[in-house]
Amino acid sequence: MSADALEVDRALREKQLEARPMWRIVLGQFVEHRMAVVGVLVIAFFLLVALFAPVIARVTGLDPSRQNVLARYQPLASWEDASPYEREVRIERFEREADRAALASYLQGAGLVGPDVPQDELFYALVGSQRPGELLGLLRTAPVPEDPQLRRGLAELEDLVAGLRGFHLLGTDELGRDVFIRLVYGTRVSISVGLLVALMSGLIGLVIGSLAGYYGGRVDSILMRVTDALLSLPILVVLIVVSAIDLGKVLGGTPLSFVVDHQYESVIKMVIILCAFSWMQAARLVRGSILSIKEQEFVLAARVLGARDRTIIVSHIVPNVIAPLLVAVTLGIGNAILFEAALSFLGLGIQPPTPSWGNMLHNAQDMVQHAPMLAVLPGLLILLTVISFNYVGDGVRDAVDPKAIRR
Repeated sequence: MSADALEVDRALREKQLEARPMWRIVLGQFVEHRMAVVGVLVIAFFLLVALFAPVIARVTGLDPSRQNVLARYQPLASWEDASPYEREVRIERFEREADRAALASYLQGAGLVGPDVPQDELFYALVGSQRPGELLGLLRTAPVPEDPQLRRGLAELEDLVAGLRGFHLLGTDELGRDVFIRLVYGTRVSISVGLLVALMSGLIGLVIGSLAGYYGGRVDSILMRVTDALLSLPILVVLIVVSAIDLGKVLGGTPLSFVVDHQYESVIKMVIILCAFSWMQAARLVRGSILSIKEQEFVLAARVLGARDRTIIVSHIVPNVIAPLLVAVTLGIGNAILFEAALSFLGLGIQPPTPSWGNMLHNAQDMVQHAPMLAVLPGLLILLTVISFNYVGDGVRDAVDPKAIRR
């Protein structure tokens, strides 16, 4: 073998033996799980949609609560004209802000409105007698006035007419609400519930599992018997029963009454209920890890040096159980989203008008044959989200598994 080849071989061996930080090893193994990487990208997309939901609503001009019963069950990629009531409200608002006299004279002079129409009825006659799309075309082809203030008033009138015509990319639901913007806001609600439930249940499980695993004895027996009792319950049945409880009667007059007085009462209620019955698996996982960790030499050394129990648990034991707990939390997000969707589908979860994927499925169940996309779209988003979180959980589990780490 030549000297150059020997030099290259030696350099490769040194590179292979080069020490790498733990986070880089874990990240490298996570990236090798291709479906986990795809799951991260899907989750990142949904998180961006949830974060920028108000921006999307402002750009598109759509409102998740806006109803138009005259435009129910519109198909995909359809246009819809505003209802007579909405036209009247917008015209009244426009008349309060516009220079009515000058604009009325211009419209009559341009032949858009007859000269015999009274000025106080002119805008109603103009906007109420024609379809917004046709009227918008007439306004844009009308001669441009020389007066800057009049041009500004005409531009505002064009904006008014343009706002009376809406485009529904994914159609409308049973109340004429835009499905696309409700799915966007449903993303915010459903993913927020999943994240909050998983994080809070993971924290509860970490505390209970740490206490049970470290102290053992009577503390361990009491905490684990409570955990086992809750695990033995049929979780979905219990959630249905608890969800039917009226929190207004239970918490009224107590310091926790703000929960039932909040705008998102049903969301807060759902987070509390799911957290109360989602921490047991994390607690058992943490307890099992601590039972093997607390007898190791570095914990015994900390005891000999006089460290308090709180210091040993927080500084020495908890960091060593974060990795398996992170896996449990990641997988728990998908379960929380499924439970929220199931309860909302049964009418016991997130309550209208707050949109979530689950209550959108609930509202669509009576019209599956006539408008199947109302059920397919939220169901597909639930499927994608849950599968993505499960793949991410599998990727994290493989990446932090000490037996699978290749140094």
